[in-house]
Amino acid sequence: MKTIYLSYYINNDTPLYGGENAINITKRTEISRGASSNTTYLKLPNHTGTHIDFPNHFSDKGKTINDYRASFWKFDKVWAIDYNAEAGEIIDVNAISYSDVPVETEFLIIKTGFGKYRNEEKYWKNNPGLSPELAKILKDRCPNLKVVGFDFISVSSYQNRMLGREAHKEFLINHNILLIEDMKLDEMDKRKIKTITALPLLIDKIDGGPITIIAEME
Repeated sequence: MKTIYLSYYINNDTPLYGGENAINITKRTEISRGASSNTTYLKLPNHTGTHIDFPNHFSDKGKTINDYRASFWKFDKVWAIDYNAEAGEIIDVNAISYSDVPVETEFLIIKTGFGKYRNEEKYWKNNPGLSPELAKILKDRCPNLKVVGFDFISVSSYQNRMLGREAHKEFLINHNILLIEDMKLDEMDKRKIKTITALPLLIDKIDGGPITIIAEME
């Protein structure tokens, strides 16, 4: 087995949706300056880097992280779709071959290649998004689908934010599918991926937050 991360490291240059400049990671104490230990101060929005959205992100009555047991986060039924998305494109049911997705799939990955623009303005300003209608199609196809993850910054295209809000609601609330945004998929080989372990940062009653994703491949 080969084990890889499908998450990015978070740093001060991590892109945020809308181009927000709200991350401040600084040294709090340093041994080199006479302190007894090295410590770091972290200030960042919860939807930073590779992160997960819970239903509470778009509904006050929606589930938070507390509603998911530890056993939820290990996935053996994983499938990946390759689709070369264009900037600003809304990926809909006609764009991806969802009929090939095994019905038992629990964790679906959509690899668009858009991650190559992560250090450019277009990554957050002209990102692709997912169509709201795609949520129902995927859930009908895969009744046990728990998570959809992808390599662009948000399910909501920045140029189509109203549609993006509807997409969030369709996935998170109406069809109980969690979203993992800004995944690192450049090393992933979809033909060999066997299991995924997803480890969200345990912040009480949070609506979403950074997540470390580990994939095992043959």
